[in-house]
Amino acid sequence: MNENTKKGSFKVILISIVAVFLVAAVIISIFLLNKNKNSDSGNDENSTAAPQISQEESSEREISRDESKEESKQTSKEDSGSGEESSKEETEPEDSKAESSSEESRTENSRQESSAESSREESKTDNSREESRSEESKSESSREESKAESSKEESKKESSDPENREDDFPSNSGAYEQVSIEGTVYYHRLDDSLWGGNYHQDNFETSYGTDTVMKVVGYDEYLEILDGISKTTENSEPPTEYMDITRLKPAYNDENMNYLLLSQSSDHGWCNMYLIDVEKQDDKLVVYGYENTYGVMASGSGYCIAIPTYMPVGTEVEYVQCHTSEEIENIKKFGSIYDPNQEIAYKPIIYLYPTEEKNVTVKLLKDDNLTCTYPKYKDEWNVTAKPNGDLVDLKTGRNLYSLYYECKNSVRFTIQKDGFVVKGEDAAQFLEEKLAVLGLSDREAEEFIVYWLPILEANKYNYIRFAEADEIEENMPLEVSSDPDSVIRVLMTFKGLDFPINVEEQKLAPVSRTGFTVVEWGGTEIR
Repeated sequence: MNENTKKGSFKVILISIVAVFLVAAVIISIFLLNKNKNSDSGNDENSTAAPQISQEESSEREISRDESKEESKQTSKEDSGSGEESSKEETEPEDSKAESSSEESRTENSRQESSAESSREESKTDNSREESRSEESKSESSREESKAESSKEESKKESSDPENREDDFPSNSGAYEQVSIEGTVYYHRLDDSLWGGNYHQDNFETSYGTDTVMKVVGYDEYLEILDGISKTTENSEPPTEYMDITRLKPAYNDENMNYLLLSQSSDHGWCNMYLIDVEKQDDKLVVYGYENTYGVMASGSGYCIAIPTYMPVGTEVEYVQCHTSEEIENIKKFGSIYDPNQEIAYKPIIYLYPTEEKNVTVKLLKDDNLTCTYPKYKDEWNVTAKPNGDLVDLKTGRNLYSLYYECKNSVRFTIQKDGFVVKGEDAAQFLEEKLAVLGLSDREAEEFIVYWLPILEANKYNYIRFAEADEIEENMPLEVSSDPDSVIRVLMTFKGLDFPINVEEQKLAPVSRTGFTVVEWGGTEIR
């Protein structure tokens, strides 16, 4: 009896220990669940999942307690003498341990699942943020493109409607001033400054002159003009070793702009433009410049200036030449930008051949320009003229064969598009041929050649051109009484050259001598 009692007490103690162990396990599980719940409190889904898990575990624990109590009651009532019952009771704690371990495993799995779910949600959130930022970036890029396109369209619209835009033409009016000389307004260039506006200037060489251009054109015509100048320079025949062939390239590519073009050239010398100022005056453009032509070259040269503008095609363009201080002084003194003292008509002599002997009066109508005369000229010459050309000065009674004078030129003679290029060594033969065409007799031609041949032969080459009748008359008007039937005036202009230049051959019309004939010849050097 005492032995059975001991065995029953042992079982009670054993069951109590198992129960205590189970309670401790439950407490530990609850502690771990609460800890997991606190660590995952930032996630709403984990927060709601944790209480549900705790309720399930709590329910299981309650069931386990009830079973333990029931089992304890049965154990105290039964007679625990049987070995099978003892074996059964001993296996129950092992099952409880397994059950507790399973609960812990489920708790750990739940925790891992919760953590994985939280990671997935965080990953989704990060991806969402990245996608959001990417969308914002695309949206910003789209806005920038839209803004650039809008700006481009606006610029195109403004450029295509020139009347709504204003040209940015900075003034350089301080570089020149107006000067009134005998009622005529001239412009005096005060310094060497050039216009500071937007423009492009090309200088080129050419063996033939190009068309003069001064107008506002569209983009296509701008290209056509440049191409035309280039073809002129390229097609020069024959191209000489002294000529650079220049192809002009457009400096601007805005097809919506118009362009003010200024172009000029000389086929035998320098031709350059110094652009001083450009300004708007009502509906026209006024260009102030200093166009300079000087020197002699094998071919020639020119300039082409392009100025972008919003003024419409066909706008009126006015050019104003600004003069240097020296030129202004010459205008004041001589009525010309050139000093006539620098250019002299040398040895014009006059022959008179009436059909019968008669008294003849000869007048030079610009006598202020005379530098030397023989016989001495005073208002007029009065002579008795014979058919063979002999003369008698009625003032002195001296026998003469001609009347001689030299004068300052009132016309500035320059190299023209036409003329002749003659080697110095060929000058005599050339003059014999051309003077005969112009109507001079052998005696007159001999006197001409004897005077000018030493000068022409001293040059390697000579540019020679015979002035037109109206040029000679403007330079020194001549008046002869008794109404001559034929008046032949020859004025040779020439320029010594170191190399040949390209010029068109001057066409000379043959002159015939009939009735009372007056002949004059002379020459002037081109400076």
